[in-house]
Amino acid sequence: MPKDNFELIIYALSFIFIAYMLVSLFYLYVAVGESLGQVAGVLLDTRVLGALTISASSAFIVGGLAVAVSVPVAYFMTFKQFKGKETLEILLVDMPQTFPPVTEGLVYLLMLGRFGLAYTFAAVIIAKFYVAAPFTLSFLTRRYREIAGTGYDVVARSLGADTKHLLNWVILPLSARDLLAGFSLTWARAMGELAATLIFAGAVPWRTEIIPTLVYLTSKDAPAIAMAASVIAETLSIGALLSFRWIAGGRKWLT
Repeated sequence: MPKDNFELIIYALSFIFIAYMLVSLFYLYVAVGESLGQVAGVLLDTRVLGALTISASSAFIVGGLAVAVSVPVAYFMTFKQFKGKETLEILLVDMPQTFPPVTEGLVYLLMLGRFGLAYTFAAVIIAKFYVAAPFTLSFLTRRYREIAGTGYDVVARSLGADTKHLLNWVILPLSARDLLAGFSLTWARAMGELAATLIFAGAVPWRTEIIPTLVYLTSKDAPAIAMAASVIAETLSIGALLSFRWIAGGRKWLT
């Protein structure tokens, strides 16, 4: 077979991109290894532990809230027909994922700061929820539409099922994997949120300071703390995303 030079170019470009992405992701562990003594010394620093506690707890709350609202909203977006449906879906799912988070933080500061919510733990939840919840909603809406395409809902309705029974006995069991995957992705996104949270909630240790804001504030003057916080956050995010891959992929690892 003659050499396919164009295919070689494709492979070369693919290799460059893959190498760039993997080095960007995993170089942090190399840097930590080079400064292991300093990083290990601050790994259990009270400020790091505080940021980790606030980050993880708020991410779990955001994930739970995302599940709670996505179940009814995905049902509404799937089975209710109305004008402007596609536009509304763009505003609910696509815009939060592309809208500048720093701008959204300013919006919340102007809108809710007057009610005493700024620089509180509630502000952390509110800021993270806007940017992270759409991942769960997107997964569930897609899955609900697949279920609707099978006609299972029509069959259930013909047998006398009301909306409660349809959700509990047909839709939720068939979408359980997508619900868990959406939660995992929402949790990971909430863990990594920085800009909106920094503007609206600030960075008060053991109150509103999360891992990303801690890294931002200490990267220059206390790089060991920043590295320790970063490696914790990155490891947790990788674990969450691998869990998402495991759940969404039918428990097929690395395929």
